[in-house]
Amino acid sequence: MALIDARSIVKTFASNGGDLPILHGITIAIEKGEFVAIVGQSGSGKTTLMNILGCLDIATSGTYVFDGIDTTTQSLSELARIRNKKIGFVFQQFNLLPDLTALDNVMLPQLYANISTREARARAVELLGRMDLASRMHHYPNQLSGGQQQRVSIARALVNKPMMILADEPTGNLDSQTGSAVFELFQQLNAMGTTIIIVTHDRELAQKTNRVISLRDGVVISDVVNR
Repeated sequence: MALIDARSIVKTFASNGGDLPILHGITIAIEKGEFVAIVGQSGSGKTTLMNILGCLDIATSGTYVFDGIDTTTQSLSELARIRNKKIGFVFQQFNLLPDLTALDNVMLPQLYANISTREARARAVELLGRMDLASRMHHYPNQLSGGQQQRVSIARALVNKPMMILADEPTGNLDSQTGSAVFELFQQLNAMGTTIIIVTHDRELAQKTNRVISLRDGVVISDVVNR
């Protein structure tokens, strides 16, 4: 069974001029352990698709089964539980809470999952150490470089041991050297068995993944396995 089985996904948004269609019947399947890039120009629908795959939004029509669960039949609270337990998110803007230290930012998803503070702290310290941030864990986001903030966000994404990481333009705000280092982290995580999906407009970056799904105007125009 595929980790992701999305069939005939349609997404429309209400606007003053009527319904605005974004996705037009997308069907994709992604297996556990894949490293996939979803690419397309602005307006192609890639972020909308990512939000549905990450259970941040639901399709207008179609079915989306994630890890054997039909997400279209789940309540909002159940979708939140799936996100917390099974999916890690990494964003272009980092999305760290500015009033929390790096350590506290990484601990937070565990506290939402009712993990004890002691266990949450130990796991966060371990992950920040793996990200070469042991000496920076008590710093606030505005005291960290862009690359350091992104590594904190990756640690936060990993802290609940998700099956899948969704990364939306994860190197978009980084210089090329730092971006390469962050991408290498994703490659290492994928080698350890984590499913990685990167949403990007950077086709050069996408070619370093194992598979590239290209969108245009809300439809899949190609789905290519990289050799």
